[in-house]
Amino acid sequence: MKIDPRALVQSLFVLVFVLVALRRDASAQTSLPQTSEPLNASVSDFGTTFVFSPPPVCPACIETELGFQHLDDGNYIPAILTFALPKGHTDINALVNLLDSEAPQSRRATHFGNGFDFVVRQQVAAAGGLTLTVAPRGTVFIRNGEGGRAGLTVAPQYSCDNNLAILNLTWTAAVGVSAANPRSDYLTSFDYYRTLERRGTALFLGFQQEEAAGSDTAGIEEGLVIPFRNGQVELSTQQLNLNASPQAQFQARVIVNWGKVFARR
Repeated sequence: MKIDPRALVQSLFVLVFVLVALRRDASAQTSLPQTSEPLNASVSDFGTTFVFSPPPVCPACIETELGFQHLDDGNYIPAILTFALPKGHTDINALVNLLDSEAPQSRRATHFGNGFDFVVRQQVAAAGGLTLTVAPRGTVFIRNGEGGRAGLTVAPQYSCDNNLAILNLTWTAAVGVSAANPRSDYLTSFDYYRTLERRGTALFLGFQQEEAAGSDTAGIEEGLVIPFRNGQVELSTQQLNLNASPQAQFQARVIVNWGKVFARR
């Protein structure tokens, strides 16, 4: 059955108002002391998986992600910097490829990435195992005169025991339409995580569908999360464009929360 991202986005906006009404009841739960656990032991913040983690990082913390990505003839070194505000369940994120190396015509070109992505995550509701986040986002391209993009992600997450399910619904629009920058883009991403043991090692499976420039593409992914104190290593493989021209992608990433590192000293 085909998923209509636009209809899902509309449904999630209705869900926002319902969960905000429950927020007062949830405040007693969120004020309880939190047990120490590995950072985001079940889910990537942004880069390795199809989805990003809805809850912002700990207040006033700084987090970094550095990785390696291989797709067809391209090798990339993605990096992410996250800063969480001291109050308000909000963080600010900047994403960029530090290195972009491609050889589309048997001649390799290596340079800095083509753009910066900026995402502001705001947790708007939490009740029981359900968390809801909205995330305005934008992209600024720095080469080829492609302009930029602006949009919004709605991200519900539900957890129960060792199981975690996350849905990201994203819509973006072009600031300066071109062949490489479509007028609108609808992206539906879903991941399921299963934590294997108390330390937080987890396996995940995911699905993604994208509608842009009049075409639909779909992909699946599989991955492993290996936590360590104040961070984690993530490994994943993705099979992209399954209904068009299949491509295989591999990613590896290290995430460190520096706020928790310095708090130990």
